[in-house]
Amino acid sequence: MTTLWPSRRSVLLTTSGVLAFALAGCGSDVSDGSGGTAKGEGSDGGASDNAGARTPVDAVDDATPTPPADGDRDIDRSVPYLELSADSSGPVVDLLLDFRCPPCKGFMEMHREYIDGLVKDESVVLRIHPRPMLDARRESTFSQNAACAAAAIYAQDPALLMEFEHAMYAQQAPTGEDPDPTLSEIIAIAQDCGADETCVQQIVQRAYVPWTLEVVEPEAAALEVGTPTVIIDGTIWDGDWTQPGALEKAVGV
Repeated sequence: MTTLWPSRRSVLLTTSGVLAFALAGCGSDVSDGSGGTAKGEGSDGGASDNAGARTPVDAVDDATPTPPADGDRDIDRSVPYLELSADSSGPVVDLLLDFRCPPCKGFMEMHREYIDGLVKDESVVLRIHPRPMLDARRESTFSQNAACAAAAIYAQDPALLMEFEHAMYAQQAPTGEDPDPTLSEIIAIAQDCGADETCVQQIVQRAYVPWTLEVVEPEAAALEVGTPTVIIDGTIWDGDWTQPGALEKAVGV
């Protein structure tokens, strides 16, 4: 047994149980259900009111990351996830996702109501792993910038994270040839979800990009899985998330 991502409580992952997610997912060669492959996708590719005026943003996607200053709000950079309903006595559910991954969008759209309900009711400990996986093969910084924005939103208020997740996937480029949302557009999405001035500045400064590249992605890559990947109480789920009821049955809540 090997310990995976200990924090409030340890989650054990059986080494022999490490299975690549056997369905449509970025980073694997399985069919995406539409005649293509998930790897090919990766290769080419009720919001709350925001009090206060928006800050004009002239940031560029390759801006040098600037970490938050001492004393500023932050996340726990020792773990590769953003944790919700941490006090739940229910199962621990890890979701490994990439904002540029089309199957991840499909997963989140299909299971939005269920996942939101799990968090609201504190039925599970939910851990979102915002991967920058697809950036390298696409020569892009979109995934890491979007993941950084998710971390900044979480640092402001964890309750805003799932709203931001859904809003980002709603704005995902329709095809690999279409341009990704720019950093300014990512910020506008965050502001629509309630991002304040400090959050905006952290996104502009790409404050959490090093965390996504040096903590989130190496941990996920070591598991040799693509996205989306679901891990339930330390075991990688190899079920079919596209089948109605399958995820609910696996989680058991």
